[in-house]
Amino acid sequence: AVEQAVLRRNIADSFVNLGRRNQNLLVRQLDFITSLERVETDPDVLANLFRLDHLATRMRRNAESLLVLAGVEAPRQWATPVPVTDVVRAALGEVEDYQRVAVRSMDPVTVVGSTAADLAHLMAELMENALVFSSEDQLVDIRGHARADGGYLIGVIDTGTGMPPEAMDTANRRLAGSESFTVAPSKYLGHYVAGNLAVRHGIRVSLSPTTGSRGTTATIELPPGVLHQDALAVGPPPPPPGPAPALEPEAV
Repeated sequence: AVEQAVLRRNIADSFVNLGRRNQNLLVRQLDFITSLERVETDPDVLANLFRLDHLATRMRRNAESLLVLAGVEAPRQWATPVPVTDVVRAALGEVEDYQRVAVRSMDPVTVVGSTAADLAHLMAELMENALVFSSEDQLVDIRGHARADGGYLIGVIDTGTGMPPEAMDTANRRLAGSESFTVAPSKYLGHYVAGNLAVRHGIRVSLSPTTGSRGTTATIELPPGVLHQDALAVGPPPPPPGPAPALEPEAV
């Protein structure tokens, strides 16, 4: 038991070390790219910088996933409540094929700043899974609506290959944070990252078959405690972002 405890601690320490090193480098890289974007006037060069920015942002999410698996609190947080549509935009900026994600409808609500960055990360993991298991000509839909109890539901809906019932049950246990990531192949680490982030904020994430399709729907249930009840987001859902994320969290 002592040996197992030491092994788990060493693994966690290694994740923290690697995650922080990579994150520090990527933050510096993103800052440098942003400074180049501000002074660049050539449209073609600017487009390439946006693509580079997007790649670095995705790499930053992978570095932060190591910290999540190690149980370290997210270093990025918004200082003020954030409209849920801006959280969705931040998540879109962290996935590869964001052009195939369609924000269909989102009831206005704001998320507390301490939860917004983790929620964006969680949504990015689920969006990426949905995109990977859908063909290139299929869209992934995002929908959100308020609940009568003061909570909020977000759906990440694909019409892709779907999952067998046994595999879906296993995935839901991972998303509930009830399993250790050390017992599963690395291709499932995204489930554990999403599950750890959800447990951290009392969020419930579950998978179910998409109605009328063989695809999969990921449902994110936000409790009232992570919502800012006194401020509501207004306006229609935002369009998908360009290659560079349109919004970065504020440092606290």
